[in-house]
Amino acid sequence: MVAAAISLPCAPVCALDCLTDWGMAGQIVRQENLITVEEVSRSLAADGIGVLVKTTLCRSADGYIYHLVIRSPTGQLRSVVMTAKSR
Repeated sequence: MVAAAISLPCAPVCALDCLTDWGMAGQIVRQENLITVEEVSRSLAADGIGVLVKTTLCRSADGYIYHLVIRSPTGQLRSVVMTAKSR
């Protein structure tokens, strides 16, 4: 099971290295053997955290992270950052 999404502090630098092209991001996920968006989505739903609305892959000083927008079971949207760990 994938670890649940958590809020992590993120310096403004994080936003500089985010990918908007999921063709390129998908290649990085495969090359780096990162947790896939599908795995993240299933984990969030299984843990009752909510539904994944949007995902952005970003490079940080410590590796890759996902910026997520999640719709909670009550309908609220929240932004969280999750480490995109290698499997």
